[in-house]
Amino acid sequence: GDDYVRCAKCAYGGCDVRVAGCGCTFHARCIPLGSTHHANCPFCGRHTTGLVLFPMSFRELDEARKAAAAFASTNRRGKKRKSIYDEDEDKGKENPDLRTGRWTPEEMAFCDKLIAKFKDGELPLIDGVKLNDYLSNMLKSKQARLTKKMKNAKLSSKTYEGKTCHIGDAADAKSFSEAEDCFFHAIQCHLERAEIRFHMQKEWREQLSSYCASTGQSLDADAWLSSVEEMDRRASQAKDAARMARRKLMMGIALREDSRNPEQGVFIERSNAEKELPSEADLPLSLSTDGSVRETEEMLSLLADANVSIDPGSVGHGETNGKSSELHSGPFLERTIAYMERHCVPFEHMDLWVPSFVSAAAGGTKPEEKCRLCFAGSATTEVHVSSEGKKAVPLSHDERFNLFAFGDYSQKFSFDLGCGLPGRVYQSGRPTWEQSIQNAPNYHFERCGGAVQWGIKTVVGIPVKSPVVGRIVVVLYSRHDREKDQELVVRLSEEFNRLVPAPKWKLVVDIGEPEQAAAITNEASAVEVGAQRKQGDKDSRIDEVVSLLGEHMPSDAGSPYASYLQGFMSLRLLLLKPTRIMEEEEAVGTMLESYTSYLNLGRPKKDISMMLARDFMFLSQQQQQQSEQQQQMWNPLSQGTAADVAVAGSLLAVPTSDLGFQHSPTLTPIPTNGHPPDSLSIVSM
Repeated sequence: GDDYVRCAKCAYGGCDVRVAGCGCTFHARCIPLGSTHHANCPFCGRHTTGLVLFPMSFRELDEARKAAAAFASTNRRGKKRKSIYDEDEDKGKENPDLRTGRWTPEEMAFCDKLIAKFKDGELPLIDGVKLNDYLSNMLKSKQARLTKKMKNAKLSSKTYEGKTCHIGDAADAKSFSEAEDCFFHAIQCHLERAEIRFHMQKEWREQLSSYCASTGQSLDADAWLSSVEEMDRRASQAKDAARMARRKLMMGIALREDSRNPEQGVFIERSNAEKELPSEADLPLSLSTDGSVRETEEMLSLLADANVSIDPGSVGHGETNGKSSELHSGPFLERTIAYMERHCVPFEHMDLWVPSFVSAAAGGTKPEEKCRLCFAGSATTEVHVSSEGKKAVPLSHDERFNLFAFGDYSQKFSFDLGCGLPGRVYQSGRPTWEQSIQNAPNYHFERCGGAVQWGIKTVVGIPVKSPVVGRIVVVLYSRHDREKDQELVVRLSEEFNRLVPAPKWKLVVDIGEPEQAAAITNEASAVEVGAQRKQGDKDSRIDEVVSLLGEHMPSDAGSPYASYLQGFMSLRLLLLKPTRIMEEEEAVGTMLESYTSYLNLGRPKKDISMMLARDFMFLSQQQQQQSEQQQQMWNPLSQGTAADVAVAGSLLAVPTSDLGFQHSPTLTPIPTNGHPPDSLSIVSM
């Protein structure tokens, strides 16, 4: 029901239910309901087949949000919108969307109507509902706001006792609807008015549905339930989209803060997209540096901000740069997190840092191998231990989201030995416990910008022995200020060493472009080469070689040239192709140069044909062997065996370049002789 569907009793719009059969519509408070099915319409008396609950309409709310977003886009630098409902500061832990602030005369008049009908039992409610809960839900108001205005009303002591459960008098019903309509129009902001109208319609229909279910009154609520599902989907999608956009902005702030004066030996990877993130001065006005937002203001800012793009496909996947830290999870991380949850360890997040050898240029000389600690995965618990005691409490969705975001942020860092917290722990071989790191300078904790954004307060670094790389570093994080506990550190160190972490490397091949695009590129290059030949650029030697091969191609199995038959046929067919890709053109060029060389030496044509066939077979065999060697090198590496050899070789001062690859979890490019760039990353522990 919308404004164009009028109630048969009070003649106001916004109806909630329709009588099937006659089509009369009513508000939930205006229709008389009993414990039996209505055979006739209570208004027109016609035969009826039941009641149908209207679905929720999103039209007015969508229009109001679009208008508010358009207005915000032109006034983004102005002050935050003020209304009579957000003058008070939200210091409590209640829903931030609940209304606060002064009462208008229209709201007071409507509230009095609600209280009067509640006391008279003329509302479609179930017996036992408390008055303060009813008013808070209906008016979307904080409890403190209600009790402050009506100190002597004793709202919590009054419970509902139904009598007629509807407003019987038509004039009284009209007066009630008029008070409600005046309350709506007293709200100056179009968006707030649409939101409160939408909310109250939802409350009326939920109350009517519950009342009908309790009394046995038949009610067709299929369309209503479908709209409720749509409403939940919209709310979840909007919240996830806002959270993802907020995380991207927060990551930009953290990267900018930590990149200002990084300690020597601390390396930060930043993508081009992250370098272009808006500065703190350009952030939406509702987004503070501590990440606290008001949901409505946040969504308006996101809709209005052209710099923030949200990919629907990426919402909820926890990725900001195409590489999620969760992809690195492995057996060691899983067992460690399980131990922490089982023994109520007071930390909620952990990550791993593994030594890896990377190339470092040395003043124009041959690059030398340098050991660097690189990110090797992170994990987050499902619970956290409260700061008051040892009781485990489930982490909220937002808390887990923030910890996942910090994990994605941490993978951008790598450290030289002795630099940064992981580097210092690795070099010294001793654990460290740091508190209040959100206030620490960069040289004390290299990710303090990220700690501020995602609420990290305590960090513990523990060195752990590994049979593969000698030593790794496990770092634990907490969003609470934890007091130092030496016994806990010793116990964790013993447990982590007992788990025997063994990092494995996985080859990640970047093909550069999708297969379809690559095929199109190859086809385009072939067409281009073919077009050049059609325009008169065709080498005259091609026809000579084709004729030569056809004339001297062996047809007898006993011929001394029979062993080169494959070369004769393959080369001739290649030369006859109307279009060729660039690799084939290179092979053709090589063979034509060989033909010219043999011709200049005065060789007989029959010998030249045989030597060309032999050369082409040799060239094809060499290309195949190179491909097989690369495949043999990559396959064991993906299983972790070759990686283990490479790590051991690096630790024994054997240059990894001699082994044919590099094993860096920071996605270091691997030389591949012109093939698509490859990369290696640590994916499991």
